[in-house]
Amino acid sequence: MPQTESQNQEHRTREDGPEYRSAMIQTLRAPETRRLFSPLEKVNKSTPTFNHNYRNSEEELTQLSSSNYRWEVEELEDLPVDYVLVRTNVYVKDSSAQLVATRISDALKSLSITIDSKGVETKNSLLVEAQHGSKLVICLFGHKDMIVVEIRRQSGCSIQFRDLAGDILRFSKGRGKQQQSVSKRKFCIPSTIPRRSQKVHHEFIKDDIRIAYTMLNSKKTDAHLLALESLDKMTTFDEANDVAAKLILGNCECLKQLLYLLDFYSKDRSPPRIESGYHSILCRNILKTLANSFEAIGKIDLAGILSANDHDLKTRSFLSLLLSSLHEASVRPHDAFQAARCMRYLLVSEEVEILLVEMSVMDVILSARSAGFDSHQELEQESNKLMGQLQNAC
Repeated sequence: MPQTESQNQEHRTREDGPEYRSAMIQTLRAPETRRLFSPLEKVNKSTPTFNHNYRNSEEELTQLSSSNYRWEVEELEDLPVDYVLVRTNVYVKDSSAQLVATRISDALKSLSITIDSKGVETKNSLLVEAQHGSKLVICLFGHKDMIVVEIRRQSGCSIQFRDLAGDILRFSKGRGKQQQSVSKRKFCIPSTIPRRSQKVHHEFIKDDIRIAYTMLNSKKTDAHLLALESLDKMTTFDEANDVAAKLILGNCECLKQLLYLLDFYSKDRSPPRIESGYHSILCRNILKTLANSFEAIGKIDLAGILSANDHDLKTRSFLSLLLSSLHEASVRPHDAFQAARCMRYLLVSEEVEILLVEMSVMDVILSARSAGFDSHQELEQESNKLMGQLQNAC
């Protein structure tokens, strides 16, 4: 039976139901001085040193791991009698401790979760960080000829932690990633509730963008975090994400504020192990919002936006900032991944392409791809795509 026009419109404007969400608020004050793209200093490359002493005691360990990082475990301590295990734990039978550690290493690369090999001093423990900023500690113990794998949340969203922990624990037992995590389940809106028209839905998006822009102008870092989380959802999951993207990129003041915050939070950052982490998360979220927007509006519309003379997104200073993030791929692979996404979409502009070639970007991309090959699958894949688009130009 053919659908009526009203039914078609209803399908086009279908709204998502409520979803699980967890927020973390921190009272941090953002600086008041405004600055847009001061000269960037040369970034020194740094390569983490890892232990690569492979063991061949089991057939699975003789196979080439998908991750170049190898978690070399020492002799496991027995689980203390008075130790309180958190709920995110599993007992693994019929596997050695090194085999379980190898599975976890491969899982972390597959999930693009970075490893801080010196983040915790506890024996047979790892500190890892996901792209959304959640930090987890993975610990191994022995108990009655079994391996105990425990994952504790150190910081970040508890909902996101639960999903990541579940995936890592399944990998540690030799299983794959779960097809659909609980946090992505959505409740359907009852059919008796009237649907918003497309026009009304777009008006709500405009209001949401306006609110986010106001928060971006706040002097509080937590307001920036919440605003960027909102922009991320609007440019990623919403059916009208192209509308949100055009509003962000087409609003000169909103775009300038995003670039100002990106420049500010990226300057004078301390090494990842001693910085608070919020500056890096904010830079990452801004780059992700920009990359999401580039992807949502498509090549033709993005090329039209970039055709304007002296557009901020195709200036040498902005491209230098993206290049700086790729330089630091070995220590901040999450940021480098989002920078590579931005760079790839901006190649629709010939001016951007020419500037990147002049800046010898291929060497930097090769270095970023190497860092991704070691421990960050998404960075490796994005670097390959970026290199493919630049090969003809170079």
